[in-house]
Amino acid sequence: MNPSMTPVFAVAYDSVHTVLRSSSWSRDKLEDFQSRRLRALFRHALKNVPFYRDLYARHGLSADNVRGVEDLERIPLALRAEMQELPASGLVAQGVNPDSLVVHRTSGSTGYLFRTYRSRFEDRLLQGLRLKLEFELGLRLTDLRVAVTVHGHPSRGEKPDAHFYNRLGWLRRPTVDCLLPAKEILDHVAELRPDVLTGYPDALSWIGGEATEEHRRGIRPRLIFTGGETLTPDMRRQISDCFAAPVYDFYGMHEFNLLASQCPQTGLYHVAEDSAIVEVLKDGKPAACGETGEVVATALHSFAMPFIRYWTGDLATRGPRRCPCGAPCATLEGIRGRVIDRFTLPDGTKLHPYHLLDPLVKQAPWLRRYQIVQPSVDRVVVKIVPLPGRTPGHDDLQRLRAGLQRPLGSEVSLIFEMVSELPPAGNGKFRPYSSLVGGNSRT
Repeated sequence: MNPSMTPVFAVAYDSVHTVLRSSSWSRDKLEDFQSRRLRALFRHALKNVPFYRDLYARHGLSADNVRGVEDLERIPLALRAEMQELPASGLVAQGVNPDSLVVHRTSGSTGYLFRTYRSRFEDRLLQGLRLKLEFELGLRLTDLRVAVTVHGHPSRGEKPDAHFYNRLGWLRRPTVDCLLPAKEILDHVAELRPDVLTGYPDALSWIGGEATEEHRRGIRPRLIFTGGETLTPDMRRQISDCFAAPVYDFYGMHEFNLLASQCPQTGLYHVAEDSAIVEVLKDGKPAACGETGEVVATALHSFAMPFIRYWTGDLATRGPRRCPCGAPCATLEGIRGRVIDRFTLPDGTKLHPYHLLDPLVKQAPWLRRYQIVQPSVDRVVVKIVPLPGRTPGHDDLQRLRAGLQRPLGSEVSLIFEMVSELPPAGNGKFRPYSSLVGGNSRT
């Protein structure tokens, strides 16, 4: 990299170079890039981002304390609960107008509501890194990718060039709403005849179990990509058997876009180390191979809103330092993220909890965290942790009740519980949705 470049242009050049060349990097080259980028991110955040400036000041850190990945453990964890309470001005780098950034608002499916801000360059870069992996798995530029996902995802400002690509017949990606009845989803997908089928594991395995022979003949993708929830072995088998195509799983989240992708040879997950540093911590220390711990990640291309040693709330099992397939990247043996329970209603309908997300997001701007539990078919309990100083009043709860009652139906009793915290389940993993109705809950 030319030392005469301005810092902003130097970072951009380094990032583009990563997209183009990282596939051929050695382990030493990869670690050199991570150290260089971590050092730049740490100094940038310390100087320009109020949240990190205050966090690092409390721990007595200065710009010279972090030289590379060997100093990673010196950096305190950034907790989402603390970041969530701050306005954009406390999280975005000074001098950057939040209104000019691409905003990805989480759907709330993890039990948290949170906004991530990225520059358009950063957003395109992360999309490019993900596409590069998909191309390596067999995606073609002219493939029709059909996504079975939630329609109208709450993001702002992304993909202004989608129409340009669509006119060329490139990177087409129509969506089918995963909250429709299974037959309608299958009919829509069969009509589109995708080359690549993508979506939530739960949704794809569900429609796979409902598919008729006519659907199976009409839906013959060459590849299937899953993500957004935990892909269990039975889900993988159901999806692969129904659609007769290999299934490749991706592990990501809005804050990072992509953290790991599944190796087609070994089944392990390749950590996207040209995009993020991923740590698995057990009792605060790096987990050994085969041990399960908490996922902490650092986004190597996010300067507008940095994520440095960010506690994700996910659990993962650490894999070998290098994948046996020969790739130089570290691996994860498995990700213990979200497994979604559907709620069984009194009439026998299986309701996906994402039906409840829209009213939660729209009717409860005061909401910090939530958990929805179904103890019986006619009773649903919503546990609520409000933002500090934003305790909802009677009218707030009535508006939320009206929004949630519609998808649940009048026969289901809806109960609100105001709590100060929501502990994880017995396995240490927080579950935002849980049905205790017999035969429904999965682990």
